[in-house]
Amino acid sequence: MLRYLASSRWHATLADRAVLSLTGADSRKLLQGLTTANADELAAGTPLYTGFLNAQGRVLATGFLLPASEDGVVIDTHVGSAPLLLKHLKRYKLRSKVAIADRSAELAVVAACGTAVPLEPADGVALPGDGGAWRDPRLRCLGWRGVAPRADGGDAQPPAELLGGAGGGEGSSEAAPAALHALCEAILGVGDGPAYLPPTEALPLESNLEVLGGVAFDKGCYLGQELTARTQSRGVTRKRMAPLVSASVAAALGPPPPEDVLPAALSHLPAAERALAAALPVEAWLEAQPGGGTPEGAGSALQDAAGKPAGKLRLFDSALGLGAALCRLEAMGGGVLTAEEAGEVVPLRPSWWPAGVH
Repeated sequence: MLRYLASSRWHATLADRAVLSLTGADSRKLLQGLTTANADELAAGTPLYTGFLNAQGRVLATGFLLPASEDGVVIDTHVGSAPLLLKHLKRYKLRSKVAIADRSAELAVVAACGTAVPLEPADGVALPGDGGAWRDPRLRCLGWRGVAPRADGGDAQPPAELLGGAGGGEGSSEAAPAALHALCEAILGVGDGPAYLPPTEALPLESNLEVLGGVAFDKGCYLGQELTARTQSRGVTRKRMAPLVSASVAAALGPPPPEDVLPAALSHLPAAERALAAALPVEAWLEAQPGGGTPEGAGSALQDAAGKPAGKLRLFDSALGLGAALCRLEAMGGGVLTAEEAGEVVPLRPSWWPAGVH
C-alpha cells in the first residue's frame, strides 16, 4: 500500500488553488457587495466559503474568504477561476481603497485531513489570512486548510499545528499528493473550479452552495442576488450537482467496510462515502495518475431508461469510475442513466445533503 494511504493523518499542497489578496480599508466592504456569503462575519476571524456571481446570478467562481490583519482578506480559489475572478474584482473596485493582487507565485494552499487531525485550533495561532490553520467551512470531514509560503519546487509546509509530532514520529502527518484530497472531494460530491461549475452557466443553489454554507440569505444586496433569492423563496431546486459512478462501481457498492479494510487515509469520510471509496480502485488510480487523472465527458447529456433528459455530465474519470453531474433530483434513486461519453452511470445522493434538500 502507498505509504500515505496507510496514514490516518496526511497533508497535501493543492496545486489547483490560487491565492489572491485584498488590502486596504474598503476590502471587506467591496467583497460584501460581490459575494454570496456575509463578509461582515470576517471581523470575527472566521473563514467563509462563498460564490462570486455575475449580474445574471450565475457563478463566476467560488472560493474561501480568509480574514487577515488590518482588515485585509485572502481568497483561496481554483486556479482555473483566478483570472476571471481577478478581472471581476478589479472591474468593481472603482474608487474603493483596495489593492488587489495575485500572490499565487509566492503562496500556496495546503490541506490536512484524517481522523488524527486536531478538532480545534491551537490557542494563539495567526488569522487564516496571515498563515494560521482553519477548518474547511464546507464540511467537517474535509479537514483543515492553510495558506503558506512556497518552498523550492512549489510545495508549502502546512501550519505547524496541523503537522503533529516532528520527524515522522507517532502522530505526525504524512505528505500526500494533491490527488488524494481531490479524490476525497470527488467522493463527497464537493466540486470546485470551472470543470464542476462552468463560469456564467452554473447556478449557486444547483451547485449546493447554500447547503455548504456559502450563501447568506439574510445579508444585504449583492451582485446577482435576485435570481438566488427568488429561487430560495420558491423553495424548489429541481437539479443539483451530485457524484455519479459507473454501473460497475454501483454494482460493487456495499456497507461501509471494517476499518482494517479501507485505507486509513480515507477513514475520516462519512460511512456512505467510505462504502463508495471501498468500491473504487483507489490505490491503482493514485499510482497510475498521481496528478489526479484527466476528467472526460464534460457537457454530455444524461438520459434515464425511458430516454428522458436527466441532467448533464460535468466530468467523469473512466479509470476511477467516478464523476459529477448536474442531475435532476427526480432521476436520482431511479436506477441507471446513460451518457454518451461515460456509458451507464448511477447518480448518488451525498450523505451530507439534509433530508429536505429539494
